Amino acid sequence: MNAEKKYLRVARMSEIGERRSKLVRVDGEEIALWRVEGKIFAINNVCAHQHAQALHQGILSGLTVMCPRHGWTYSLETGIATTGDGRIRTYAVKMVGEEIYIEEPLPAE
Repeated sequence: MNAEKKYLRVARMSEIGERRSKLVRVDGEEIALWRVEGKIFAINNVCAHQHAQALHQGILSGLTVMCPRHGWTYSLETGIATTGDGRIRTYAVKMVGEEIYIEEPLPAE
Protein backbone atom coordinates (compact mmCIF):
# COMPACT_ATOMS: atom_id res chain seq x y z
CA MET A 1 0.00 0.00 0.00
CA ASN A 2 1.33 3.44 -0.90
CA ALA A 3 0.41 5.89 1.86
CA GLU A 4 -0.01 9.56 1.01
CA LYS A 5 2.86 11.71 2.27
CA LYS A 6 2.00 14.06 5.11
CA TYR A 7 3.57 17.53 5.20
CA LEU A 8 3.88 19.84 8.19
CA ARG A 9 4.13 23.64 8.09
CA VAL A 10 7.44 24.68 9.66
CA ALA A 11 8.15 28.30 8.64
CA ARG A 12 7.54 31.18 6.23
CA MET A 13 9.95 32.04 3.45
CA SER A 14 10.37 35.55 4.87
CA GLU A 15 11.88 34.04 8.06
CA ILE A 16 14.97 32.76 6.23
CA GLY A 17 17.39 35.09 4.50
CA GLU A 18 19.20 34.07 1.32
CA ARG A 19 22.14 31.75 2.13
CA ARG A 20 20.92 31.60 5.74
CA SER A 21 19.37 28.92 7.91
CA LYS A 22 16.61 28.50 10.44
CA LEU A 23 16.39 25.80 13.08
CA VAL A 24 12.97 24.19 13.56
CA ARG A 25 11.80 21.34 15.77
CA VAL A 26 9.36 18.71 14.57
CA ASP A 27 8.30 15.87 16.86
CA GLY A 28 11.43 16.37 19.00
CA GLU A 29 13.74 16.35 15.96
CA GLU A 30 15.92 19.35 15.10
CA ILE A 31 15.81 20.24 11.42
CA ALA A 32 17.93 22.88 9.71
CA LEU A 33 16.22 24.76 6.89
CA TRP A 34 18.61 26.39 4.41
CA ARG A 35 17.67 28.90 1.70
CA VAL A 36 19.90 28.86 -1.39
CA GLU A 37 18.99 30.79 -4.55
CA GLY A 38 15.40 31.01 -3.34
CA LYS A 39 15.07 27.26 -2.80
CA ILE A 40 14.59 25.68 0.63
CA PHE A 41 16.48 22.57 1.73
CA ALA A 42 15.70 20.65 4.93
CA ILE A 43 18.31 18.48 6.67
CA ASN A 44 18.70 16.87 10.05
CA ASN A 45 20.61 19.27 12.30
CA VAL A 46 22.85 16.56 13.78
CA CYS A 47 26.28 15.94 12.23
CA ALA A 48 27.04 12.24 11.59
CA HIS A 49 30.61 12.68 12.85
CA GLN A 50 30.21 13.27 16.58
CA HIS A 51 26.49 13.99 16.68
CA ALA A 52 26.96 17.73 17.17
CA GLN A 53 23.64 19.57 16.86
CA ALA A 54 25.13 22.41 14.87
CA LEU A 55 24.48 22.14 11.14
CA HIS A 56 22.13 25.14 11.25
CA GLN A 57 25.23 27.15 12.27
CA GLY A 58 27.37 25.64 9.52
CA ILE A 59 29.29 27.37 6.77
CA LEU A 60 27.56 27.27 3.39
CA SER A 61 29.48 26.73 0.15
CA GLY A 62 27.32 26.22 -2.91
CA LEU A 63 24.94 23.41 -1.98
CA THR A 64 27.08 22.00 0.82
CA VAL A 65 27.17 22.89 4.48
CA MET A 66 30.19 22.43 6.75
CA CYS A 67 29.70 21.49 10.38
CA PRO A 68 31.29 24.23 12.50
CA ARG A 69 32.60 21.70 15.04
CA HIS A 70 34.96 19.48 13.04
CA GLY A 71 34.59 20.47 9.40
CA TRP A 72 32.60 17.59 7.92
CA THR A 73 30.59 18.73 4.90
CA TYR A 74 27.23 17.51 3.60
CA SER A 75 25.20 17.94 0.44
CA LEU A 76 21.97 19.84 1.13
CA GLU A 77 20.35 17.89 -1.70
CA THR A 78 21.26 14.32 -0.70
CA GLY A 79 22.58 14.48 2.86
CA ILE A 80 25.66 12.52 1.79
CA ALA A 81 28.94 13.58 3.42
CA THR A 82 31.28 15.17 0.91
CA THR A 83 34.13 14.91 3.43
CA GLY A 84 34.24 12.17 6.00
CA ASP A 85 32.02 9.11 5.78
CA GLY A 86 28.36 9.36 6.58
CA ARG A 87 25.00 10.71 5.72
CA ILE A 88 22.41 12.92 7.35
CA ARG A 89 18.70 12.76 6.83
CA THR A 90 17.06 15.08 4.30
CA TYR A 91 13.38 15.99 4.09
CA ALA A 92 11.16 16.70 1.12
CA VAL A 93 10.09 20.35 1.01
CA LYS A 94 6.85 21.72 -0.42
CA MET A 95 6.01 25.40 -0.83
CA VAL A 96 2.47 26.75 -0.64
CA GLY A 97 2.71 30.47 -1.31
CA GLU A 98 5.14 31.78 1.33
CA GLU A 99 4.60 28.81 3.66
CA ILE A 100 7.28 26.13 3.95
CA TYR A 101 6.19 22.54 4.57
CA ILE A 102 8.41 19.52 5.09
CA GLU A 103 7.50 15.88 4.82
CA GLU A 104 6.59 14.55 8.24
CA PRO A 105 9.61 12.75 9.73
CA LEU A 106 9.13 9.03 10.01
CA PRO A 107 10.64 7.19 12.97
CA ALA A 108 14.33 6.41 12.42
CA GLU A 109 14.97 2.89 11.20
